Amino acid sequence: MPSPASVASAPALPVYRQVAELLARQIRAGYWHEGERLPPEAELAVTLQVAVGTLRKALALLAEQELLERVQGSGTYVKRVSRRRRLYELLRLELRHTGPGLPTARVLDVARLARPAELPAFGGPPCDEAWRVRRLRLLSGEPVALEEIWFSGARCDTLSAEELGDSMYGFYQQRFQLWIARVEDRLGAAPAPDWAAPPFGLRPGESAGHIERIAWTAGNAVAECSQTWFDPARCCYTSRLSQ
Repeated sequence: MPSPASVASAPALPVYRQVAELLARQIRAGYWHEGERLPPEAELAVTLQVAVGTLRKALALLAEQELLERVQGSGTYVKRVSRRRRLYELLRLELRHTGPGLPTARVLDVARLARPAELPAFGGPPCDEAWRVRRLRLLSGEPVALEEIWFSGARCDTLSAEELGDSMYGFYQQRFQLWIARVEDRLGAAPAPDWAAPPFGLRPGESAGHIERIAWTAGNAVAECSQTWFDPARCCYTSRLSQ
């Protein structure tokens, strides 16, 4: 039997962390290139609508994470991307007109169910049950997508919406010491699910962009399966390559 959880919003990150995550997303999406100088702090703070002191904390954090390099008397530059994965590196959805936004999520339902037969076997101890998480995905506060995420019921016996943060991959790291090493996305179109509701912009059955994803650990075990339905009027799936 399902064990539903109440609708919940993930705890908000401090503003400087939100700014750091947004800039990190822009760097990894190719909006800022290696060796490129960022705008002056006063200009960038106005663009991001934050105080200069908040921006400086964000830049210092990204410098610690080796994404940025601050050169005295010259400015702040993008460093060569570290191999360490950031929480939103694998999020490919972007706002259609303004590019990468700050990702947040609102949990709609959490339930432990019999594992659907169409799902591949998850890594770890065999288990006939799986956790299903349904979420509304937002970018810079704008609702853009619905997500349905499945992972092994053997990972934990109980789970509440309040335990989940904006990043499921961050949750896996902190709760299970489980790191996602690679993903495979299959992109297409599909009807919005029957549980679609405002503030998501599409009604059940309306045509939506659709992503099927399988995520694996470094040991090549399936960690997660998910479906994402996104509103193509508000966002798009973007992947960039550079050499």
